[in-house]
Amino acid sequence: MGESHKAIAYYEQALKIDRAVFDDNQPKVAEGLNNLGAAWQTLGEHQKAIAYYEQALNIDHAVFGDSHPDVARDLNSLGSAYFALGQKEQAKKYFQEAYAIFIQFFGPEHPHTKTVAAWLAKFE
Repeated sequence: MGESHKAIAYYEQALKIDRAVFDDNQPKVAEGLNNLGAAWQTLGEHQKAIAYYEQALNIDHAVFGDSHPDVARDLNSLGSAYFALGQKEQAKKYFQEAYAIFIQFFGPEHPHTKTVAAWLAKFE
């Protein structure tokens, strides 16, 4: 609805609750961090978004390892933020990693896989 600042306030409240209920290294916390990153990215605050996406990635890596759809989500988010900053090589690296995980888990026809494939097509 275009109310990113309002969304950020709600995401921050949700993250505060999640951190009170769970410890900081839980997928639910990572999801909240990713949501905050997306809201900041919508506002053009790509560096802030990257900080949240990196926190989410660190948690998901610790919980799931290197090859999990939540890790791929975080990698895709980082790729889109770096792409927006014009850091195309960094973005491509993240998109390639996300694609490899999504293709392994979901195959080529899944919407997540197709989304990352569309990002990668921008580099051809």
